[in-house]
Amino acid sequence: KSMEMLADPAITCLSPLVHNMVCNLGFESDVNHDINNIVSGENEVCWSTITKHLHYVQSGEGQVVDYTASVRSLGPLCEAVHLHLLTLSRKQFEEKYGLCFQWTNNTELFIEIFDILKNLQAVAISLGLMKLTSCLERALGNVYLLA
Repeated sequence: KSMEMLADPAITCLSPLVHNMVCNLGFESDVNHDINNIVSGENEVCWSTITKHLHYVQSGEGQVVDYTASVRSLGPLCEAVHLHLLTLSRKQFEEKYGLCFQWTNNTELFIEIFDILKNLQAVAISLGLMKLTSCLERALGNVYLLA
């Protein structure tokens, strides 16, 4: 599959259960999803498609998310998004999704990370995702403070 980028397993500090959830769950399914059911023609996330893949279990506190089943079910959706992004050129990505990142005040970072994702270098991808996480955390904090 396209998500299997590394020939050698990476050294990790994750527990075996977390490592399995992050690296293996969801990739065992061959279910294909149409990108148009995940992202609309107006580039909006189809949240109903995503929420259909969340699983819950009963506990003493009521319903709680079954993370293992949810990650397993969401994996093929993530792969569909990944495969879709791989078909886009930088220019297509920028034209199609650039406006979606304006609220972060850092659209250029998303374009840069898009380029990194296309080259499939594990270290660069990890660093890029950390940069994106930091950017999103800050932008969401700014939105929260404005509300």
